[in-house]
Amino acid sequence: AASPPLLPRPNVHDSMLPLLVLGASAAWAPAHSAARGWRASQPLLSADLPRTPKAMVDQLRDAVQSALSSRCSRMRVSLPPGFDYGIESQRKGTPVSSKIDRSDRELARLFVEMFQGTGLVPTVCFPSSAAAADARKLWGDIEARVVALDPESAGTAAPAKQPRPRSKAQRASSGGGGFGAAKPASGARVQKAVAAVPASAEVVLVVAPGGPGCEAVRSFCEENGADRLVVLLNARSLEEEADPAVAAVAGVGTAGEEQREYVDGEFANVYAFVTDPAGKSEDAPAVLFKRSAAEEWSLVSKPKVGPPRELLASDERPSAEAMRAALDASAAGGLLGAISSALGG
Repeated sequence: AASPPLLPRPNVHDSMLPLLVLGASAAWAPAHSAARGWRASQPLLSADLPRTPKAMVDQLRDAVQSALSSRCSRMRVSLPPGFDYGIESQRKGTPVSSKIDRSDRELARLFVEMFQGTGLVPTVCFPSSAAAADARKLWGDIEARVVALDPESAGTAAPAKQPRPRSKAQRASSGGGGFGAAKPASGARVQKAVAAVPASAEVVLVVAPGGPGCEAVRSFCEENGADRLVVLLNARSLEEEADPAVAAVAGVGTAGEEQREYVDGEFANVYAFVTDPAGKSEDAPAVLFKRSAAEEWSLVSKPKVGPPRELLASDERPSAEAMRAALDASAAGGLLGAISSALGG
C-alpha cells in the first residue's frame, strides 16, 4: 500500500499546545549580549516563537538544513510529548500513551520525508517492537528501514500462540492432511527487537530512546565515523527535568548520568521547544526554546498581562533548578511587575 501523504494543517488544532499563543503578542525587540552566561529578563520578539504547527515544522527544517550545511552529524531535537503535527488522523478519547507514541511517530515521519529523493534510506529506530510495527503499518511503502532498538528485549520474543488441535471431524471437513494442506505455524516467532543500531545504517533516526537505547547509540557512534548521521528525536530519558509520569507512560525509562554527559558532549541541540521545562508553571506557561544549533537557549514565560518575556538565556541548556528559580523570581514580581513589563518598564 502506498504511504499516506503528509496532510497540510493551516490552522491550529483545537488540542494545540496553549504555549503556541506565546508568539501572538506584538513584536518586541530583544536585547542581545555577546557575553556568555545568563541574560536578564527581556521582552521577546514574537516572530522568534512558532505560532502554528506549520511554522514550527518550517523552523525545524531550517535548523536541520543549517546543521547539515555545517557538517554536523550528531543532532538532537526536543519537542513536546503528545504534540499534534497534523499528519495522522486522530480519534477523541485517545489514551495519553497513544498520543505520545503517535506524536513521536509523526516527528520521525517528518524527518524521513526530508530524505526522500536523496538516495539515502533512513534507518528509524523505535524503542519497542510495538512502536516499530505501528510505524510500518501506517507508513506503507515509504523509503525507510524501520527497526525496534530495544537491547533489553532483543532475542527474547515469545513463540507465537499455537492453534488448538483440530478434531477428526474438522480435519475431514477441511480436506485432511497431505500434500497442499495448510500447516500450522510451528515455531513461528514474533519479530525480534535488535540490540544494536544496524552497522550498515548511514542515516539513523532514533525515536524516544531509553537508557539501553542511548547506550546502543553511543556504541554505534564510537564504532563509526562522523560521516554517519545520527539524530535523536525526543530523547526524554536524557532530560533531568523530565516529568516521571510522562516518562513512565512513554516507556522510555531514565538514562544514566554517563549517557547524559556523552550525549550532551557529542550531540548538538539543533532545535528545541520544550513545554513546562521545569514543572509547576501553571500560573505562567513557560517554554524552553532553541531555534538552531548556533543560537542560545531561551526560557520564555507568558505572564497574565503583557507580552512573552525571556527569563533566561545561555549558550548551555539551563538546569531545572535554574529555570525554577527564574520562574519563581518572575512570579514574585506579581501583577504590578507584569504591567510594568507590558509598558516597557
